[in-house]
Amino acid sequence: MIHRLAAAAAAAIALTLGSAANAQDHVDTVPLGELLGVLRTVEVRIGDQSANLILDTGGGVTVITPELATRIGCQPWGQLSGFRLSGERLTMTRCDGVPVGVAGVDLGEKDLGVFDLSSLLPPEAGRIDGVLSLDVLAQTPFTLELGAGRLTFETPEGLRARAADAVEIPIRLHRQAGGASLTVMARVTSAAGDLWMQLDAGSDAPLLIPASSATALGLDPAQARQVSTLTLAGSAGGEVSHPVQLRVRDMIIDGNVGIPVLKDWIMTFDLASNRLWVRPVEAASN
Repeated sequence: MIHRLAAAAAAAIALTLGSAANAQDHVDTVPLGELLGVLRTVEVRIGDQSANLILDTGGGVTVITPELATRIGCQPWGQLSGFRLSGERLTMTRCDGVPVGVAGVDLGEKDLGVFDLSSLLPPEAGRIDGVLSLDVLAQTPFTLELGAGRLTFETPEGLRARAADAVEIPIRLHRQAGGASLTVMARVTSAAGDLWMQLDAGSDAPLLIPASSATALGLDPAQARQVSTLTLAGSAGGEVSHPVQLRVRDMIIDGNVGIPVLKDWIMTFDLASNRLWVRPVEAASN
């Protein structure tokens, strides 16, 4: 969110499952709403209030609006600072220790950013109370199906089943804002070496890359828009590919993969163990 909300207006598997305190003993599947024909939303409990949040894996920090902060009795204070894709700095206040939950899953007490979204979204967006990002999901394994509109919190058994039918993709966890923010960077191999591209469910652009990544991938860095194939190479063999219309632009990361690509993948995250599995939707339906 820190870099991109403006653009939204802007193998055998031996699993390490994270702490037992956060393991689910039953499956919770949450339906996702739709916003502006592209973005996904989710109903979230923030404090004692029900809130309608944009689901944004590229957001970094979960934020609420000043109006919601007032409803939960928080007086925003301090600051959280990070950078958009362009390198532009964004700073906001925060509310600390706010209880957060989705469906039957208690995600614990979280520190949330406070940010006015009204200038970034058109009037037809309706009431949006904030943005749900990966920072509040870091201890709870889950599967995201953007195309089908589902968010599933996994049991240990469900996580093993998902992993057995998918390709494990190496990832890096990227943090800003003094360690408060969290996004996932997936490995994309190139002739020059590994590139690390952000998985961003808050971006309507299929793929954004800087000139340096275009060169590494054998593309023309001077051609702003072009067609190529994005390939994530698995850590134990296999790969996941997707045709893309990409745009070359100045940015501070190796690339940003958006909704038009992510909606065709079933993505299972175990962020506490630094793991991600990806399965194309068409493969899952066969």
